[in-house]
Amino acid sequence: MTEPEYSARGRWKGRLTRRALPREDALMNSLTADERSRLAAIWQHRAAMERRVADSFEQIEAALLRRHAGASLVALAHRAIDDEYRHAELSRLVASRFAGYELPTPPRLTLEVPEHRGATPELRDSLFIVGQCVLNETTAGAFLEVCLSQARGPLAVAALRELLSDEIDHGRIGWAYLASLDERTRAGLSTWLLPMAFLNLREWRRESPDDPDHSPALAWHGAPAASVIHGALVNALESLIVPGLVELGMATTALENWLLEGAPTDRAPTELMTEPVWRG
Repeated sequence: MTEPEYSARGRWKGRLTRRALPREDALMNSLTADERSRLAAIWQHRAAMERRVADSFEQIEAALLRRHAGASLVALAHRAIDDEYRHAELSRLVASRFAGYELPTPPRLTLEVPEHRGATPELRDSLFIVGQCVLNETTAGAFLEVCLSQARGPLAVAALRELLSDEIDHGRIGWAYLASLDERTRAGLSTWLLPMAFLNLREWRRESPDDPDHSPALAWHGAPAASVIHGALVNALESLIVPGLVELGMATTALENWLLEGAPTDRAPTELMTEPVWRG
């Protein structure tokens, strides 16, 4: 039995979820053994990724403290660490239900903090906060929304709702921090938007590759087809992230040009980037 890392000081006072997960899921009974195995693997991998995000939010909290961010933002980042511990355990629990037996805690993934070569330490902190919260967490919200929109199984629906309710707050950390910066600092961040968006989307696409054997049953339990996921990711950039950046006076022309090209991630958009931000 795994030992959960979330605490009584967290969002739900030591409980894993706001509402208890359903004990029964009749739709799960119609799954083939292969589909159950694949869903178990998908949710177990999500558990590992959620645990890595907890490590990321430890870095976010430290960066916010160094940048003397408001106490409310620091508190949200601190709570986000606990949220991600819960997300990891929730995903492991869902994976175990599909597997039909208790799965162990997945191996811990290594967090690779972006170097942002050429940036000052102060700018590097801001880039990490914006990259993780404005880009990655907003995108994560869009990913969960599309998963939820296609889910039919009671267990997957309940779990996805719990995950999504937290991700919205996590994205707000980055947006609120970005809005608190002065115009000059935001202008310095603008140059980095395209490379950060490119790398973020490339990683999301790598984590959701095309699966020629995908079946509707997988989508009913929280795992839509790759094409559906990829469409939601680009739509989040176009309809949520870029408009928000524009509202804050950020320069988004290069980012918008890349999106107009279809947001390709098979090659670096070097023709739209200015050194020293991009190093290939």
